[in-house]
Amino acid sequence: MHGCDGYPDEAIRDAVASMVSFEASESRANTGTGSRREGDDFERRLAAGLWDAVAAFLVARAHSVEGAVARGRQGHQGHLRISVGTRSLWIPARDVSGFSPVQNGQRWLARSYAVQEMIDNYPGTAEAVARWAPDVGPYAGSDYPELYSGLSTKFDAVVLREERATLKEKILIEYKTAKASKERQIDGNAHERLSFQAMQYLEVATRYPRCSFVVMANDAFVRYRNKYHVSFRVQADRLSCFSWFEMQHLCTSSEYLRYIGGLVGWLVG
Repeated sequence: MHGCDGYPDEAIRDAVASMVSFEASESRANTGTGSRREGDDFERRLAAGLWDAVAAFLVARAHSVEGAVARGRQGHQGHLRISVGTRSLWIPARDVSGFSPVQNGQRWLARSYAVQEMIDNYPGTAEAVARWAPDVGPYAGSDYPELYSGLSTKFDAVVLREERATLKEKILIEYKTAKASKERQIDGNAHERLSFQAMQYLEVATRYPRCSFVVMANDAFVRYRNKYHVSFRVQADRLSCFSWFEMQHLCTSSEYLRYIGGLVGWLVG
């Protein structure tokens, strides 16, 4: 599963257990997806704690460690570039101030993508206007690009695998929590955005030699009745007809430890 002595250590096990057992608050009417505080708590406290634990494990075995901050319109995110031999793993980090700054590769850390740029890539603005522009309303005809001008899609986090100063894989991460208010079936208003993100990932992935999409969630998806756990996997299977599509959904301790162990093993195993 991992190929590295000492993995997983107690800190990583505890951090994974905290993410898996996280309980989101009860769904409330007229509250949009991602607008409640528990999403921030899961991402900023528990997920950040997991990456801190992974970093501590790897830094103790690394040949060199550097820090980088990806700056964007929707906030900054720190990363550690942890290197062993010719390989480097970039992972999210809350504090990079104690490390030498990364000299190259920061451009790979982008996690926000403008809709206009994606349309320019495929099918092109002229083609989009010709095929999809409405014939009435404020965005009819040549004004169609104004419909999505300035809008973007953002992913929650980024992990990179680099080898010999070349990007080997970009991993786009979404954090997702679920709750069963009546302790029987998952509330049904919080997960449709994930399917949209998967389709956006499908477009973004074409920019990189390899790009995967990983969903990190709590275990409500396997503790309570729901349509999402199986449907996410069906969606991933269907979309695997695209050679560049690779999606994983983590919501149990064994899934988390196996996935992270793969990253650890690739770097230091």
